[in-house]
Amino acid sequence: MVDSIGKRIAFLRQKYGWTQQRLADRLAMSRVAISHIEMDLTIPSERSITLMAGIFKLSPIELVEGTTYPEAKMERLPDVTTTYTELEMNYTLLKNDIEWLNRLDDPRLKKWTREVMEKWSLLLENWDKRFSDEYETKIICNIRKLLKSIGDQ
Repeated sequence: MVDSIGKRIAFLRQKYGWTQQRLADRLAMSRVAISHIEMDLTIPSERSITLMAGIFKLSPIELVEGTTYPEAKMERLPDVTTTYTELEMNYTLLKNDIEWLNRLDDPRLKKWTREVMEKWSLLLENWDKRFSDEYETKIICNIRKLLKSIGDQ
């Protein structure tokens, strides 16, 4: 059975536990626009599909494959899209920095720990002001825990 593109988007949105407003905010769209897409009153543009695919951690083709999305529009979709937010990327970089610090054997090199901690602490202060949705708040809490664990060592 072929899904409508609207039903697929509604399913994914609900799977992530997001309201239509939250998805709309992440896409710089109106809640009404999301509602119309989910009810199949409008067909999302290639731009909207590409952005949604990234948010749902899919390629644009994966998002529309097996749906009623028009073939002509599907052919114009990019193969890949960005699937990580700035905050997710920085969280991964912090974990890499911590792994690097943990591999330092020479006590003279441990001085880098303080410098790395200061760098990430400054970034964290800025993120507290910029990021406020529930998912991002969880990432910021995880970053705080990592920084605290390094500070406690």
